[in-house]
Amino acid sequence: MRNRIYTLLLLTILFTNHCESSSSDNDSLTKTFTLLYLQRQLLNATTGISEFDNLSTYYSTMKKLEVQVIYEEGAEPYTGSFTNPATATTKTVWGIFEDNIKEIFNNRGQSVSFTIPSSTSSMTSLSSQNKTNWTNSELLDFAKTYRKSASTSDTGRFFVAFLNGYFNENGSSNQNVIGVNLTGTPYLFIFKPVITSISVGVATTATRVYVEQSTLVHEMGHALGLVNNGVPLSSAHQDTSNGKHCSNSTCVMYYANTGTSALVTFLQTYLQTGSNIMLKSDCLTDIKNYK
Repeated sequence: MRNRIYTLLLLTILFTNHCESSSSDNDSLTKTFTLLYLQRQLLNATTGISEFDNLSTYYSTMKKLEVQVIYEEGAEPYTGSFTNPATATTKTVWGIFEDNIKEIFNNRGQSVSFTIPSSTSSMTSLSSQNKTNWTNSELLDFAKTYRKSASTSDTGRFFVAFLNGYFNENGSSNQNVIGVNLTGTPYLFIFKPVITSISVGVATTATRVYVEQSTLVHEMGHALGLVNNGVPLSSAHQDTSNGKHCSNSTCVMYYANTGTSALVTFLQTYLQTGSNIMLKSDCLTDIKNYK
């Protein structure tokens, strides 16, 4: 209902502005700024985001990137360190997510400092929400309730929630969707039961860690405009039949890497590389060339 009211109000404003005529350029300019202001107010009231929660801020004036992590009881994210079974090297769990986000901005030559929690003590724990399935509107309301603060002109703030339930897609529970980013928002959600259900033998724990972290990277990629989700393409690598996803199956932004079976296959190969970087050159070039 809230989304419907927002849509009707926004359409009313647009229609009114379109039908009105102005007697001078100054009148027209005033009405334009009034329209933009009202649109921003409606957007903020509906989604809880600010005028700075956008790519223009992230890729221009942003000097600090902060990630708020919240988790529901029974859906704690993996933290600490683990051993890569393919290379026998020790990895810091949240270093995977952080290294990929840093790669995005290093690739642009943009100086950004990062505040990304790596232990549950620096995250926020919530009691059980007693929900088996989450709709888009429920996720939005959850983020609006628990997000501490919105972005500013120099600080981009992203909200990550780990939930002990599944994504409600078109009225039914989708137990293959690991994570989602609500389009046009800095809100990311991870559905922990999908991850804990993965069983692949001796490398199960390491695989689950990588599944969780790669999903975070994937959804953060969407929030930061990949692939053609606000950041234009520099080359033809969008898999248009599957939305805003990369056609390169070895890139974390490949569409199948949002589901369990394909992602496990991707990660079993990826573990062999020993690298933390999951984004491939086409996506990174898009970011580099973004104006």
